[in-house]
Amino acid sequence: MAHQFTTGTYVISGASRGIGRAIALRLAQRGANLVLIARDKKALALAQAECKKENPSGRIEIFSCDLSDRKAVEATCAAIRKKYPVLAGIINNAGYARPGYFHELPAEEFDRAVKTDYLGAVHLTRGLYALVQKGGLITFTSSVVGYMGVFGYSSYAGPKFALVGFAETLRQELDERGIQVSVLCPPDTETPGYREENKTKPMETQALSESAKLMTAEAVAARFIKGVEKGKFMITCNFESAMLYRLHGIAPSLVFRIMMGMIRKAQKKSK
Repeated sequence: MAHQFTTGTYVISGASRGIGRAIALRLAQRGANLVLIARDKKALALAQAECKKENPSGRIEIFSCDLSDRKAVEATCAAIRKKYPVLAGIINNAGYARPGYFHELPAEEFDRAVKTDYLGAVHLTRGLYALVQKGGLITFTSSVVGYMGVFGYSSYAGPKFALVGFAETLRQELDERGIQVSVLCPPDTETPGYREENKTKPMETQALSESAKLMTAEAVAARFIKGVEKGKFMITCNFESAMLYRLHGIAPSLVFRIMMGMIRKAQKKSK
């Protein structure tokens, strides 16, 4: 049975900005209690105030935590367990990307991406999944780049692909407990993180981005809520990304040829 968002408590990582903040606001509007996690204390406090405005009687708590630091995640989970014996869900949304040509990206960039985009979600889930009640929810925010590689995202694609595999495994293991597992795969979304990505995108990556429709964080959050309540495992966010997901599953070589045509066109134009 598909999860229906309740007034229970949801833990949301990456909740201070972008998609995580938009999801938090929507759940606050529905009367949910929230535990918001992110690094930036100031931005977290602002998100907390916004959620409190939407749900004045709700319990909105914040924890500053660097998801790339396993010990910090474990300490945060321990603090949450002391205060919340039961959770309605865990929404793993924290993420980070730095586009660039593979041969120019430092080795440390790959380490950081794995720790932030993949292991952060793994360790947060490990620390809290036992609290999720029957009928509850665990979700992960992957990306379109989590089911098809995209030029310029070599350090980002691996962790996002890994999240999908991890989620598929959890989906099977937690079925007996009646816990729904879903993966959100947004396309390019107008967020502070996306604006940072634009500073280092290779020309070819920029050309690919320009061919796609940019979504708002609020629109992605709306699709997330709708997808979860329909019981979907893979939640795509617009027509284009849904078609790409299906087409890549059926004819990956065709998707490759289409993308390479766009890349070569951009490369020829730049010369």
